[in-house]
Amino acid sequence: MLAYLESLCSALKARDSRTISELLQHPLATALPASVLEEAQRIAIQHGDELVAPIHALRLYHQTAHLLGACTDPASRRRPVVAAIAPLPMEQRTRQIELELPFRAAVA
Repeated sequence: MLAYLESLCSALKARDSRTISELLQHPLATALPASVLEEAQRIAIQHGDELVAPIHALRLYHQTAHLLGACTDPASRRRPVVAAIAPLPMEQRTRQIELELPFRAAVA
């Protein structure tokens, strides 16, 4: 799905109507939210006077990438590869941002 979204976002940014239409015919297009489909269709048929940015598609790509673990957590700084292997002293570790949720999840 991530590769599909990356292709769709690239086509949307390039305003490539033919590629956008082909990607919207792909079976994975059925999993796209309505806002992304509408945005892609508007960009595919747009005229020179109207410029639509693919905000919904880029947001979906970004969220999917984070859910799949393809991106680093923006709450922490990037660490060198060597530092990730060897444990760091407590004062050198990257501080993580924690979010407290207002409800408890039911565990079966």
